[in-house]
Amino acid sequence: MFPESDQAGIRVVVRNQAGQGMAALSKRIQKPNSAEIFEALATRRAVQFTLELGFKQSVFEGDSEVIIKALDNEVFSSPSVGHIVKDIWSMSGLLQIKSFSYVRRQGNSVVHALTQRARFSFPVLVWMENVPLDILRFVSSDFPSF
Repeated sequence: MFPESDQAGIRVVVRNQAGQGMAALSKRIQKPNSAEIFEALATRRAVQFTLELGFKQSVFEGDSEVIIKALDNEVFSSPSVGHIVKDIWSMSGLLQIKSFSYVRRQGNSVVHALTQRARFSFPVLVWMENVPLDILRFVSSDFPSF
């Protein structure tokens, strides 16, 4: 969320199994009433983007432990985001294989770089089959090597 304005930035990076950037999305939205709502909206947009791209299998990583646990366990009691979580469950049901994984905010420099770009860009930017050069270096550094 951008503290200096009434807007926030949703950012999504799609990688293949080798960690290469396949697509990215950066979108400005009106700032929601809470960080929890924001994280739920960002996760819903990630699932929607994955479906729009035609992928059938996906691992979704997010830095909101509360939202990821709710999606992973399919149990959530907060009325402020419960309807968004249900929407995510419904949309992600269209995928053959899916999982939700929590990652610490400090470990996701791609998201941080895309946030900075969203702050000063058009309302929505999408990159297909490549990622901008200024973001590409973060894609490689964030991918765990096994």
